Amino acid sequence: MKYFLLIISCAFFLQLNAQQTKCQGDTIRQWSFEWQKQFLSDRENPEKWDSAHFVEDLQNVSTHKHSPMRMGVFPTPSYDLYPGTFDGIIAANLDINLPSGQRIACTISGNSKTSLNESIIGDNDVDFYFILAVVTDLPKDTINYDDVNIDGVSRNHPDVISQGYVRTSQTDKVDFVAFKSANNDAYAVVNMRLFNLNNGCIVIVVPHEDGSLRSMQIKPDELLSFQTLRSYLTSLFTEDIKINKFITTRCDDFRLLNTRQ
Repeated sequence: MKYFLLIISCAFFLQLNAQQTKCQGDTIRQWSFEWQKQFLSDRENPEKWDSAHFVEDLQNVSTHKHSPMRMGVFPTPSYDLYPGTFDGIIAANLDINLPSGQRIACTISGNSKTSLNESIIGDNDVDFYFILAVVTDLPKDTINYDDVNIDGVSRNHPDVISQGYVRTSQTDKVDFVAFKSANNDAYAVVNMRLFNLNNGCIVIVVPHEDGSLRSMQIKPDELLSFQTLRSYLTSLFTEDIKINKFITTRCDDFRLLNTRQ
């Protein structure tokens, strides 16, 4: 598509429309304020909605656990209108079993590599933006599979969001909602505690017998991949003395908290 240079404002308008039509996701590196305004406008414009996605969501809404937040079905703009090519999101869980017999149930939230996040993840093929690790005293549910759940949603593309829970006997559930925006800001809410994930994508939660929770936030010293994720977490929980002590020590007396530092 040709760009006609009339005046600066007109040229910019035409360039933006050309980007939308052509979807130059492989060249756009920044989610600008202009793109944000266009995204908001498209959300409210029926001509930009993806009807196939809408029908699919209506058919599949009953398959979600709807926890902690009920999943809504909104008409959304086509992914092709925006930079940041879409190759899927990651919503998974895994168990880490410690030598002590403790079970750590983890939920994994991630996004595929796009032109908007490649400056952060480099040669990696995935951006794990939130890993919740909960020390749970409940065994793995191999019948109803209701002990751990995670749902990832791409309908806010190029933003991504996930939600889910891990069940424990002390607090019933440790719930979370997490998201990462197209400008690479990421946050999570865990049982109403807010975490800025730019300070670390791993959040460890330890429930206590009185129903209270303890948390620790970790910023990995390496980029995590599908190949290294399990081994990194296992090493983190078993070999890091401070973290292992945090996980394994039951401390319900506030006067003793400083001994963990």
